[in-house]
Amino acid sequence: MAEYSDIASFENLFKKHYKFLVLVAYQIVRDEAAAEDITQDFFINFWNRRNEVSIETSFQSYATRAVKNLSLSFLKKQPLSVELTEHTPLSIQTDYLEEEEALLIKETADEKVLGLVNLLPDERRKVFMQYVVDGLSYADIAKANNISINTVKTQMKRAYAFLKAKAAEDPLAVIFIAILLGKGKF
Repeated sequence: MAEYSDIASFENLFKKHYKFLVLVAYQIVRDEAAAEDITQDFFINFWNRRNEVSIETSFQSYATRAVKNLSLSFLKKQPLSVELTEHTPLSIQTDYLEEEEALLIKETADEKVLGLVNLLPDERRKVFMQYVVDGLSYADIAKANNISINTVKTQMKRAYAFLKAKAAEDPLAVIFIAILLGKGKF
């Protein structure tokens, strides 16, 4: 991955994706410290293998999948994780497999929503992500970006309008956006 071979571009990559990837890990492991460790491990591993890694999709897609896999591996190593054996009751095996299938569906949803969010203009996407991913209030976003609260409101209104319009083109996108936002705005 030649474009991330210098420390400055890698640092920008880290700053851009770290919080989102921690959120991805947290959705699976439900432990903030573990989610941060998993994400940091991913970036350390990526840095060490940067010249060997070949990303065929976007970095965000690649990183999301890797962090999800690391999170699932983390859960499997936990003492309370369920081991599936031939002696495990079929109902427990079925529940476990349904959870894995649900995770795959959610992964597809996340990628679809991120694709839509990435279509937003840079500043609008930044404000939107600060609200949705970072959980900042409109006032905090305004202060962090040195803009007025009304500008934040306008950017958010336009972001939601754009996402609604895109969702109208693809009815399944409504579900995907609702999953990401978890706020029932649609």
